[in-house]
Amino acid sequence: EDPAETAGALAAMGAGLAALGHGQRYEIFILSDTRDAERWVAETAVFAELRQRLAGQMAVWYRRRPHNHARKSGNIQSFIEHWGGRYDYLLSLDADSLMAPETIIEMTRRMAAEPKLGLLQTVPALTGGNTLYARLQQFAGRLYGPTIARGTAAWQGLDGNYWGHNAMIRTAAFAGSAGLPELAGRAPFGGHVLSHDFVEAALLRRSGWAVRMDPDLAGSWEGSPPSLTAAAARDRRWAQGNLQHLNVFSARGLRWPSRVHFIIGVGSYLASPLWLAMILVGLVLTAQTIASQPEYFPNTYQLFPDWPRFDAVRMRWLFVLSIALLLLPKLIGLVTALIDRPTRRSFGGARRLIPGAAVEIFLSALYAPVMMLMQTRQLIEILAGRDSGWSAQVRAGSRISWSVALRRHWRHLLFGLVVTTGLVYAAPPLLPWLAPVLAGLILAPVLSRISGDPALGARLQRWSLLTTPEEMAPPSVLTEAASTAERLLPESRIG
Repeated sequence: EDPAETAGALAAMGAGLAALGHGQRYEIFILSDTRDAERWVAETAVFAELRQRLAGQMAVWYRRRPHNHARKSGNIQSFIEHWGGRYDYLLSLDADSLMAPETIIEMTRRMAAEPKLGLLQTVPALTGGNTLYARLQQFAGRLYGPTIARGTAAWQGLDGNYWGHNAMIRTAAFAGSAGLPELAGRAPFGGHVLSHDFVEAALLRRSGWAVRMDPDLAGSWEGSPPSLTAAAARDRRWAQGNLQHLNVFSARGLRWPSRVHFIIGVGSYLASPLWLAMILVGLVLTAQTIASQPEYFPNTYQLFPDWPRFDAVRMRWLFVLSIALLLLPKLIGLVTALIDRPTRRSFGGARRLIPGAAVEIFLSALYAPVMMLMQTRQLIEILAGRDSGWSAQVRAGSRISWSVALRRHWRHLLFGLVVTTGLVYAAPPLLPWLAPVLAGLILAPVLSRISGDPALGARLQRWSLLTTPEEMAPPSVLTEAASTAERLLPESRIG
C-alpha cells in the first residue's frame, strides 16, 4: 500500500477530531504487515512525519509485525491481545479508508448509548477513482447503494454483518467473542479464514452482542479497484473466503440470520456458473431442436398433426421479468434520487444524473458476462484446490496494452465469436436475446483495456458523466487528506 495515501487520510481525520475538541479521546494505531525492507523504510519515514504533524493534537502509534501470521485477521488479533485493553472501542479502517470526524464522534456516541452493541457498521461510499471502471463503480454505489443499504438494514436488524472496515467495534466484546479458528484441511478450504469479517460478526451475535448497520451514517468512504483485472483479483480472494464459510455454516450456536449471510455470500459467487449453465443449456436445446426432425403424426389414428410449439408469449414475459428484477434496485435508486431535491442537486441535477445512470447500466451490462466467465473460472480453480494467497491490492490505474488484453481475454473473445457465428448460421432469431452477453464477450479485450485508463476517466469527468456528490462538492476531510498525501508523497517513494 502507498503509505502517503494512508497517512494523508489519518492526518485529516486526526486533525479534524482535534479541531472539534476530541483529540485527546482518540488515538491512531497503524498496524503494518510490510515485509519488504525498502518499503518498510519508506513507510516508517511517512508515519514519523504523520506523528510530527499531529503532535499535541493526537497520539500516533505504529507497529510492524515481522511475520504476517493469519494475515489481516491475525494482525487485528495481535493488536487486541497486546494493546486492546487500552481502548474501549476500535474503529477498523483499511489502508484506503477515510471517515469524517463528525461521523466518528457520532458512532462513538451510539456505541456508548447501547451497552450491548458490539459492532456498528457504516456503508462506505466509493471515492477517489480516476479510471473508467472505478468511476463506474463509485457512481453506481453512490446512486443505488443507499436504497440497497436501507433494505438490508431493515431485514437484518441487530443481526447485521461486518464488512471488515469502516466499522466501530466494542473491544471487550470482540476480544471475548470473535477469536477465529484455523479451519481443518489445506487451502483453499482449510487454513486461516480469508473472509474473516462475516465470521467475526456471527461470533459476536452468538455471544449475545448486537451487530448493526446504520445507513444514515454519512461521511464514510473507501477506494475502488481501478480496473476490471484488479477487481477480478480481489474477487478471487473473496470467492475463496466465502466458500470457506461452508465449513463454518454448521457451527453450534450461530443465529439463523448469520447463516443467511453465509448463504448470500456463497450464492453471490455461484450465480455466475448458474447463469453460464442456463445459457449453455439453452444453446444445447436449440441445437437439439434444429438437428431433430419433428414428428407430426406420432399416433397413427390422429386426424391433425402435432405442430412444434414455441411459446413466444411466455418467453417474452420471462425475459421482461428477468430484466425487471435485475434493474429494479437501480430504477428505485434513480427515481429516489430524482424526486429528492437535495440528492438530485448533489449529483448535479437530472441533466447529469439520468445520462450517468444510462451509461452505468449500459457499461455494466457489457462487463457482466465477462465477470461471469471470470468468476466461473475462479470457482473451478478453488474446487480444483488452488489457493488465491493474499497479495496487496492494486490502487493505481493504467491502460494495458493490446497484447496483455488479448492474453487475458482471448477465451472470452473466442467463446463470444463461436456462439455468435453458430447462431447467425443456425438460429438467427436467438441473436437479439443473447446480444448483450455476446457483445460483452466479443468486446472483452477492449473493455478490459479501457477499464483502467485514467485518461478516459478524466474525459468522462470533463463531460460530467458518472459524477458523484463528492466530486461536485468535495467534503473538507477529502480535500485535506488528498493535499496532505501529496505533501507526504516524496517520503513514500522507494529508492
